[in-house]
Amino acid sequence: MVGWRTARAGILLLVGAWGALAAHPALAFDNAAAERVLEVARSKLARTAAQTPVGQYPKSSRPDGTWLLVPANNMIGWTQGFFPGELWLMYDQSRATDWKTRAETWTRPLELQQYNRQTHDLGFKLMTSYGLAYRLTADPYYKQVLLTAAGSLASRFNPKVGIISCCDWNPDWHLPMVNDTMMNLELLLWGARNGGQSGWRDMALLHALRTLEDIVRPNGSTYHVVDYDPNTGARLFRGTYQGYANESTWARGHAWTVYGFTMVYRYTRDPRMLDAALRVTDYYLSRLSPDGVPLWDLDTPEALKDSSTAAAIASALLELSNYVPDAERKTRYWNEALRMLDALSSPAYLSTTDASPGLLLHGVGNRPANQEVDVSLIYGDYYFLEAIRRFQRQTRPPSASDWYSKLGFAAATHDLGSGNTGVQMVQFDVTPLNTLLDATLGYADSATSVTAFSQLSMLIRMNASGFFDVRNGASYAATNSVPYEPLSTYHVRMLTDLAAGQYSVWVTPPGGTEILLADRFAFQTGAPPIDDLGKLVLRSGFTDDDYRVSGHKVESGVWPSQPGFYLGTRSLGSGNTGVQVAEFDVTPRTYPLDGVIGYADSSTLVLGRTELAVHMRLNPAGFFDAYNATRYSASASVPYVANATYHVRMVIDLPARCYSIWIRPPGGAEVLLANNFGFRSDAPATDDLGRISLKSTAAGEFWVVGHTLRPATSASSPTPEP
Repeated sequence: MVGWRTARAGILLLVGAWGALAAHPALAFDNAAAERVLEVARSKLARTAAQTPVGQYPKSSRPDGTWLLVPANNMIGWTQGFFPGELWLMYDQSRATDWKTRAETWTRPLELQQYNRQTHDLGFKLMTSYGLAYRLTADPYYKQVLLTAAGSLASRFNPKVGIISCCDWNPDWHLPMVNDTMMNLELLLWGARNGGQSGWRDMALLHALRTLEDIVRPNGSTYHVVDYDPNTGARLFRGTYQGYANESTWARGHAWTVYGFTMVYRYTRDPRMLDAALRVTDYYLSRLSPDGVPLWDLDTPEALKDSSTAAAIASALLELSNYVPDAERKTRYWNEALRMLDALSSPAYLSTTDASPGLLLHGVGNRPANQEVDVSLIYGDYYFLEAIRRFQRQTRPPSASDWYSKLGFAAATHDLGSGNTGVQMVQFDVTPLNTLLDATLGYADSATSVTAFSQLSMLIRMNASGFFDVRNGASYAATNSVPYEPLSTYHVRMLTDLAAGQYSVWVTPPGGTEILLADRFAFQTGAPPIDDLGKLVLRSGFTDDDYRVSGHKVESGVWPSQPGFYLGTRSLGSGNTGVQVAEFDVTPRTYPLDGVIGYADSSTLVLGRTELAVHMRLNPAGFFDAYNATRYSASASVPYVANATYHVRMVIDLPARCYSIWIRPPGGAEVLLANNFGFRSDAPATDDLGRISLKSTAAGEFWVVGHTLRPATSASSPTPEP
């Protein structure tokens, strides 16, 4: 009773907040809205767990604010998996042991369903419960139950027609197929991939293709039921059981096809499945109500909404947006999903009081039978929470540059090619997608077949204590402490010297400045030889998609300084004439130092400073300066520190023999260092920027990265001092 009072108080506290939100225009769905929904879910699910006997499972809300319950041993019922599924989603989000305990408590009584051959709904019952349990715990007990259940579902496959028979309880049907079965195919596809019979995949794909042929109409709308002659395969009936009319489109049944074709494509990558998913999706969106929540049947004249359909399709669209080939469609599907989540999380649909035990109001179960009309539905709540978790893992439209971590080494490996040799700069954004990880990002040679962590030379880790660290020889360490938070994006920069067997790593937290994480750490002890950055491995520590890497790029053109002007000279060609803009990043590796970055004509042999018409310096006093005709000077004081990166922009007017320099410190604004300085007065004639020299006292005391030259525009030309 104490637990219920606590949960009830939490729910009532949220009522005032939602009342305040109702007084203002709806905001676009975002992380804050997602967290508000999860807070409501935590309270409601904790209350349901406290009040529901183990072995009983919520289905739909009743007028008295309680759940209609279904026992674990009901073989025809299809909804028992959704409540434990919600509990597993709460555990996935929090990693809190109390949610895991609740989830296990309501999952295990469903074990007897693995032998159920009376229904097609084993996927609904067991992928939501045992499937999530295995994904989140890797306990082989859950896996074995799923494989046995997949065999039970496969027993309902009719090879003559190529379908899974949905059920035996309706005497008017002979060999029926319904669009609901698309959701249950995942059990077969998962089983075939995880040690079961390979033929299960073929059964699932054949059923999906028959659904596409006989349930999906040419315009993308759908029937609910098709009945066949089991002996000849002839079609006996097409129509509906739970929809408005035989030629109408029952909304939730249509959602099962949007979600189902998307899911089958995930497992098979069959282009026919993607095409089917796009077709049924586009039809649905063309018929959707302005608020993003459909009528219970897309053709009914009755103004009765079904929130469970919106929840399932929102979740499906967040996944489907990753598979569509064109960027415009990706963004459209993602935005449509957010529009639906925005509506469902508004006071019009989200229940924040005790009047309903569920999350979503206005669900419709079976309107023709007048059952479960305008109520909370456990499956609507489940797909709503699943959509929330999918949104939290991807809070912006998908990009082709997004890579997600995986548990298996093969799936986690990305090929970077064999040309990334010598000194390389790597940059990317990384977003942890769960509360605590033990996940690793590593690099290996292009010739290495990565099957273990020991084969990775460079490893960056988000550890189980909530911090970044980096492999240094035989152990993990960090030069500075850098914590990570879930759903926040961090920019990572890694500078690696393959010949020296050393690498440095910097991390920029959201809204912060760059922090040195690893300073010239040694490659992992015992790793295979590495001559190139050929493979990137994004290895999850707990589940697939623990973190996301975006915009990964390997940048050649990393130039270390050398102990001598001649040694440090690189050719830039002879065509850089007139007014030129030079840009690059410079990173001092020590402090202080005496380093020079200078330019000379393509015909000049650079042996000392006097050959450099244009040059800037990292001086021993710890500041940048530049040579102005006869001496070093600076228009403004710009200090430098070791292992920080400064962006440099120069505008060099060769005919006028003058130049200006701007420096942008880490996280700061651009500062004018040299305003219209004159070329060195005793330097040789300079008609082009043909050579650059990077000189320091010892090799590698500073690095120049990403050097570019381009002709200047008037806007970038130096402005003479008055």
